[in-house]
Amino acid sequence: MAGAAGTDRGAGGAATAAALTLALCFLTAAIEGVDLQSMGLAAAKMRAEFALAPEQLGTVLAASPIGLFFGAFLGGWLADLWGRKKALLFAMVVFGVFQLSTVWAPGYGALAAIRFICGLGLGGALPNLIALTSEATGGRNSILNVVITSAGMPVGGSIASAIVFAEGPQADWRLIFYIGGVAPLVVAALMAGLLPESSLFRQARAEAVQAGRRIDPLAVLFGAGRLAATVTLWVAFFGTTLVTYLLLNWLPILMQAKGFSASDASFLQILFNIGSAVGAVLMGWWMQRRPRRLVLLVAYVGLAAGLVAMAGTGGSVAVAAAVIAVTGTFLLGAQYILYGLSPSFYPREARGTGTGAAVAVGRLGSAVGPALAGVLVAGGRSATEVLQALLPVTGVSAAAALLLMFCRRPED
Repeated sequence: MAGAAGTDRGAGGAATAAALTLALCFLTAAIEGVDLQSMGLAAAKMRAEFALAPEQLGTVLAASPIGLFFGAFLGGWLADLWGRKKALLFAMVVFGVFQLSTVWAPGYGALAAIRFICGLGLGGALPNLIALTSEATGGRNSILNVVITSAGMPVGGSIASAIVFAEGPQADWRLIFYIGGVAPLVVAALMAGLLPESSLFRQARAEAVQAGRRIDPLAVLFGAGRLAATVTLWVAFFGTTLVTYLLLNWLPILMQAKGFSASDASFLQILFNIGSAVGAVLMGWWMQRRPRRLVLLVAYVGLAAGLVAMAGTGGSVAVAAAVIAVTGTFLLGAQYILYGLSPSFYPREARGTGTGAAVAVGRLGSAVGPALAGVLVAGGRSATEVLQALLPVTGVSAAAALLLMFCRRPED
């Protein structure tokens, strides 16, 4: 009886630790969603206040995505070197401090440097969130856990958009940076005392140390038969993230070009974030319980159909809202399922490195997507043509994601 009671308490403690991990990581993802959209929301007013030339504004806006790329590599490597918790806390402090520092930047050069370092912190957080949540319940429901946590990012993006929308055109651009800077520092303080380290990582790390195994990034990514998995994972990440961030950054502009008012376009953007977050969780739940190739196929076919429907949408806000919500469901469903799958292709003691590299390649897509839309629009392409241009990218991403499901994974 006493043994059974001890087992129950142990199981209860593990469940509590898992729930705490998921809750804190979801909150962190939401904060990251706020910070990722902060520059886009404040750019016009910052350009006027700092007297930035168009090319200077472009450099400032590009600084954070470049930092995101390098930060994902660095954050994943630190996760395997220091542990997931320490690496995540470090990343949060970095992006919190430099998000706050944005409001006190004295000029163009400092502003670009601050945004780059902020991007390093933001980039380093995501691989650690993925690694922690995928291992939070002992490897069970790993994909669903990651999808639920990742859904915090569009929720945070919606909050950022809602804050700016509620404040109106006269709002101080600094507000979103104050919120986005203070929040991660507060949550980091909570995490320092409450967030447990991954027990699976501790066990795998101890076994690796005992066996004398060191983490060689190239061997992690391409050794032991992982070349095919890594390459297909990178292609799927790059293409899917390209589509995601093109829509996140250009959706209001494209919708206005199709005849919707500015307020309607802002409403559709918020709906895209909220609807896709909810839908992505449902896709993750399905992925955890059904044949995975089928779910990925449905996600990418649904995304392609949604893009075609968006390209032909115009006039009715209700129809556009439904199409955008469904498209977002399939898009972020595919994106977050890839997040959930990525750790399973690498050894436990090196999952931060493997996941961080995949996220970094995805960050390249997040920079290329908005730039591609800018080139197409500047070349006279219509909103319909921009959306149609995403179909080949979707097809290549779908092919890579489906091939990924045939790649070998380490035995757990």
